[in-house]
Amino acid sequence: MEKKEWMIDSFFFKYKSEQYIVILTLYNEKERKPNKYAKAKVEFIKDNNTNHSIKGFIDFYEVRFDNTKEFCDFFGVESRNAGRNLFVDFADIFSNFIPEEKIIKKSERIQKIIGSRAEGNNPKAVYCYEVRRNGKKADGTSKKRSIANSNKAEMLRPELYETFRKDTNLSFYFSTEKADCKSDPEIKRAFAKR
Repeated sequence: MEKKEWMIDSFFFKYKSEQYIVILTLYNEKERKPNKYAKAKVEFIKDNNTNHSIKGFIDFYEVRFDNTKEFCDFFGVESRNAGRNLFVDFADIFSNFIPEEKIIKKSERIQKIIGSRAEGNNPKAVYCYEVRRNGKKADGTSKKRSIANSNKAEMLRPELYETFRKDTNLSFYFSTEKADCKSDPEIKRAFAKR
C-alpha cells in the first residue's frame, strides 16, 4: 500500500460464518501509534449492519484490540476461549483474507464506506463540490494534495479524480450536505473559470 501511495483499502473477511467489511488504513507520519511496530489501523464492520464495527490495529505479528471483552462480544468468541494467543490465532485466520493487490472496482456501497473514512476528518463528508489549488508553501513550492484526499476522491468520484489526478497541487473538497454535491461537469466548469 505504501509503495502505491494508498492509505486506505477495503476487503471482505468471513469469520465464524459472519461476513465483515474490513477497512485497512495506514498510519500517517504525524499520527500517534499504539506501539512502534503498528503498521495500520483496522476496522471490522458487520456486513449486515454497517453501524456496528470494532477498531484495532495491525503490527508485524498480529491484529490487536484494546478490549478483549469487546472483541469477544463483537466476533462471538466465548470469553473462556480468550487465552493469551487469541489475537495471534485471529491474525492467522485474518491474514488469509488480505488481498495481495488493490481492487479498484468496488460496489458503490463499499466506495462510500471507504470514502467516508479516507481522510478521517468527517466521515459524513462524502459529497464532492469543488476542486481547488492548494497554494504555495513559505519557500515558494506548491503544496501537495494529501494521499488521503486522493484516495477519497478516487473512491467517491473516480472519473473526476482521473481528470485532475496528475496535478497534485489540486485537492478535492467534500461536504456533509447532499445538496452541496456538484456533478463532474459543474466542478470542471467552475474550476476552468478560476
